[in-house]
Amino acid sequence: MNARSVFLLAFVSACGATAAPEPSRGPRVEAASAVDSSARAASPPPPPAASAPNAAARKPPETGRKRLTIPEARRFMLSLINRDRASVNLPPVELDEGAATAAGQAHAEDMARNGYLGHWGSDGSVPEQRHTEAGGDDMVLENALCFTDQAKRRLDPGALIDPAALEKGEAMFFNEVPPNDGHRKNILKPFHKKVGIGIAQPFPTETELAVPCFSQEFTDAYGTGASLPKHLKVGATLHVEGSVVAPATFAGVGLARIDAPKPIPTAELNTRRSYAIPQPYQMYWPAGFKPPIPVQVKGDHYAVDVPVSDHGRAGLYEVSIWAKVPSAAELVMISLRTLRVE
Repeated sequence: MNARSVFLLAFVSACGATAAPEPSRGPRVEAASAVDSSARAASPPPPPAASAPNAAARKPPETGRKRLTIPEARRFMLSLINRDRASVNLPPVELDEGAATAAGQAHAEDMARNGYLGHWGSDGSVPEQRHTEAGGDDMVLENALCFTDQAKRRLDPGALIDPAALEKGEAMFFNEVPPNDGHRKNILKPFHKKVGIGIAQPFPTETELAVPCFSQEFTDAYGTGASLPKHLKVGATLHVEGSVVAPATFAGVGLARIDAPKPIPTAELNTRRSYAIPQPYQMYWPAGFKPPIPVQVKGDHYAVDVPVSDHGRAGLYEVSIWAKVPSAAELVMISLRTLRVE
C-alpha cells in the first residue's frame, strides 16, 4: 500500500502550502490493541444494560475546531476517552504525563516515522518494556493506531493536530463489536486509573496530507514496587518487594520470559496486529498455597526472593504483581516490569 492509497479511517488535515498541488489522499490508518491473555486475568464483566451509551454522553467535547498542539491534543483525547467511559457510567481516568506518555510518545513516533502499526517497536520492544524503561512500574495496556504503508517520513515536532482525526480514531476503538473489540474493552476496563497518550504526525508533502498516529497507554496504579535491576545473570536471585493500596488486595508474584528483543523489519511489524502479554512460567503465592517459595506478606507489604531462570534461558524477563480488585471477577496484574537476563 503506498502513501497515496485511499484514506479510510481517519480525517486528514489540510496542507498549508499554497503553491503546492492540493493533496486529496493520505495513508490509510488502522488500529491494533495489546491485551492481557493470561488465564488469571479475565476481562471485567460487561456493563449492565442500564448503562448503555446514550447520545448526550457521546457528544464530542467542544474544541472550537481549532488545530491542537500535541499537549492540547493529548488533553482532547483524554476528554474523548472519559466521555466514552462516562457513557457506560465508569469513572474517568487521569492523564499519566510520566512514564506512560513518554513510552507512548516514543512508540507513536516510531510508527509514524516508519509507516507501521503494531505493539512491537522497530527495535523489537514490547509495551511493558517501553513503559519500564521510561520509569514506569504499573501495569500498562496499549491501544495503537497508525498507517501501514511502510513509507519513511519526517516527523513534525511542532505539528498541529486536527481534533477530527482524534475523534475518528477514538470512535474506531469505541464502536468495535465483539469478538473484535479489544480496544473498546481496554477503554472500558473499570479498574483503569490513568492513561498515557502519544501523538505523532509527519510533515505534509506536495502529494500527501499529514495524518497523526497515536497510542493510548492505560495504567493501573494500585501500589508501589522497589526498584528492579536492569540486568541479571541467568539463575541469579531477584528481590521483589512492594506494597499495594486499597481497594486492591495482594495476591501473588509472577515471572514470565520472552526472547530478547531485536530489530524487526517494517514489513513484519505490519503483520503483528495484536500482542498478548506472556503467561508466567512460575507464580509465587503467600504461605498456605504451597508455592515453591512463599511470598512474605505483612499488611499491604509483600516481599520474596526468587531465582530468575526459565530452564536456564536468557531473554527479557517480566515480573508481574497480581491482585484482587473489586471491579474484576478474576485476579489482575497491577504491575508488570521487565529486565534483561543474560
